[in-house]
Amino acid sequence: MRIDLIFVLISALSPGVNSYVFYLVTVKMTWPDAQTYCRQHHGDLATVNDKTDLAELLKSLPSGFRDDMWIGLYRTNAFATWVFSDGSKCLFRPWSPSQPNNAGGNQYCVYSSTAGYWNDWACLDKLPFICYEEKRQIVRLEVKSSQSVNDPALKNMILAKLEQILKENGLTEDAKLSWMKFSGEKVFHKMWYQKSDASNASCKRAMT
Repeated sequence: MRIDLIFVLISALSPGVNSYVFYLVTVKMTWPDAQTYCRQHHGDLATVNDKTDLAELLKSLPSGFRDDMWIGLYRTNAFATWVFSDGSKCLFRPWSPSQPNNAGGNQYCVYSSTAGYWNDWACLDKLPFICYEEKRQIVRLEVKSSQSVNDPALKNMILAKLEQILKENGLTEDAKLSWMKFSGEKVFHKMWYQKSDASNASCKRAMT
């Protein structure tokens, strides 16, 4: 069986581009309420994995904004590990000097300053906050095959091949690929090609 893949790579898949879009919410809420809001209206409270993500987060702030803001980092008690609201681990932590200090014994949530430095803080304090969503990139694909390309096994094979090609072109390891369905369970749809009017006219002249 021969399968030809014709696809368009999105330039945003190049290395060094962050995978999140950040949204500032200026209404002040507690950390738990901010988490609920972000999960209902976006993805979750902000996850920040590295300097690229942090720079993108700070770039999303409006000019003149100076308030501290909740991000998704928290822990459940003074001995627990710091994790993000979406469950991901935290290896990048640009703490402010002398932080985290767990002042008062109840600072289990984290805010970021507009300079990008982090501080642990009481979760029931009310602050503006940053939500995030994962970026989605669409790759258009044309497949030529003697079999039905909507067969689940064949779709999985195509997806695995596409993932391999995209990773060779800069797709990050934690990116996830999935099919976009436009109607029912079908991913692929037949394309019908029609001859141009000029081509039809030429045929008619040849037949007279």
